[in-house]
Amino acid sequence: MDIKSETITIVKTIRMLEGVYKTSPNATQRARVKKELDQLRKKLAELYPGEDIKAIEEAFERDFLAKPIETQRDFSEFETLRDVEIQNFSPYRDDREINEAASLLVYFQERIWGAISDQHTKLDYSNANERDALYRKLDQCNRSFKIYLQTIEDIEKAKSGEYLSQLNIIRSKQARILLFDIHDFFKSVSKFLTNVISETEYGGSMILNPQELMVYAEYEKYATFQGKTVLFALKYMKQFVSEALQVIKVPEIKKSENV
Repeated sequence: MDIKSETITIVKTIRMLEGVYKTSPNATQRARVKKELDQLRKKLAELYPGEDIKAIEEAFERDFLAKPIETQRDFSEFETLRDVEIQNFSPYRDDREINEAASLLVYFQERIWGAISDQHTKLDYSNANERDALYRKLDQCNRSFKIYLQTIEDIEKAKSGEYLSQLNIIRSKQARILLFDIHDFFKSVSKFLTNVISETEYGGSMILNPQELMVYAEYEKYATFQGKTVLFALKYMKQFVSEALQVIKVPEIKKSENV
């Protein structure tokens, strides 16, 4: 048995015995349970010499013995989000919002975002530059997501209780920043699309080919808007990000928070 599995077994037993110790009216039984608890904590001290055993117990209870995430909310109440399957990128209970936001981002990037590329949507010069800025925001989301997933992986491999606690603090900070980045990206996309769609509907020329039918290349995995007009695809995209922003709640943080 590896050290993590052994620790989980010990902490489970400690929590079970603590319940017996607190509720048993029998003094002899309580004394015996107390002795067993001392032995188990001594074993933890041997596994993690020089470390705070109470902190190790709490870390493993919170992050490895927590009730598994149940089937999360679906998005059936939303017209464009209803087909998005929420993935458990993180197994931790307090990362539910991250799983939802990241699932929306992945779905959007794979199936919808490509419609705004120059291959499909022709924009005037200034708006083409604004589109490039949105790509940079998406790149930032993907970088934050990659860093976050690496921390999740590091936690799974961690053997030191102290290191595990540090990683969980880092995970929490990175989760908040990732949520901020995704929200900021969707908000920027919404603002951009509102502007170009509105201007086009009033006869403007920000979108140079609004009525052109979407045709996907063979290498494109998803042909979500095949046969639809460019304007239809952009309106759908606008609705998707608007609905996504109803789901994603941004915590009160500063983007520059160090991790």
